[in-house]
Amino acid sequence: MVLAICFSCNQKSKEIVIIPDAEKDHRQRNHIFGEAKTITTCSYYISQQAEIDTTYSNKILYSKSIQNYSPDGFLTSIISMDENEDTVSIRKIHYSGDAKQQYWVLATSDGKVVDSCHYDYDISGFLAKEKRFSMDSLYYQISYKTDAMGNVIEMWLDNGEFVLYNTLQYNNDGLLIRTNEYSPDNKLFKFSTIEYDNYGDEVNRRVFKQGNEIIEYTYTEYDEKGRILSKIYEDRMSNYREDYQYPTHDNFGNWTVEQRKIGNNMTNSRERSINYY
Repeated sequence: MVLAICFSCNQKSKEIVIIPDAEKDHRQRNHIFGEAKTITTCSYYISQQAEIDTTYSNKILYSKSIQNYSPDGFLTSIISMDENEDTVSIRKIHYSGDAKQQYWVLATSDGKVVDSCHYDYDISGFLAKEKRFSMDSLYYQISYKTDAMGNVIEMWLDNGEFVLYNTLQYNNDGLLIRTNEYSPDNKLFKFSTIEYDNYGDEVNRRVFKQGNEIIEYTYTEYDEKGRILSKIYEDRMSNYREDYQYPTHDNFGNWTVEQRKIGNNMTNSRERSINYY
């Protein structure tokens, strides 16, 4: 059930709608505003010359992707291209009549299938299992247990050699707040916690080793309209940090430029254009 929260400000009410994870379509899961039809993303290396030229005009394309969405917000295909904008692979996602993902197929540009995934559902219509294939060979499967809303609360990944067990917890709004990861001998070895702002957008994600030692940290900042402004990622085990800036957005509030820095050096950027229904 969607949770609506009302605040009063200058005698005006503002409604905040928080959509539970189990009810989100693919656009909502990826923080995409509006009825996006096609998202084209170009990824670039930033050369040393571009570091001198602060407009970053001297950038080098290394990949391009095109994501296609249905009118009701579900991802239908992903086209991946190389630095020459030649197609490398096409992933097509197939759904049932009630909009449940049935399977996806990854094929090369000449149509050769290299990877696929098939999904099974229980009698309640909730996800029960996914099976991942390379060519025709099953190389792992994941079994799921869900709550009454359809949120995954337990999962078992079986690769034929060992089984990894995870548990997941949600808050009262139906948003994921913690994951626990267990080793093959069923001992907790890592867990993550997630915090959200009042609008249901993720702001803090922390990863801990057993013993509550934090090993990874991600902080995301938004403006008052929910547009992403920046993100910081830290790997404290290796003393590694990445900084992301999102300086421009389109009229719907989706970012159009992402700049990535490691230390003081701009290393990569992504540029995104979105067509809407």
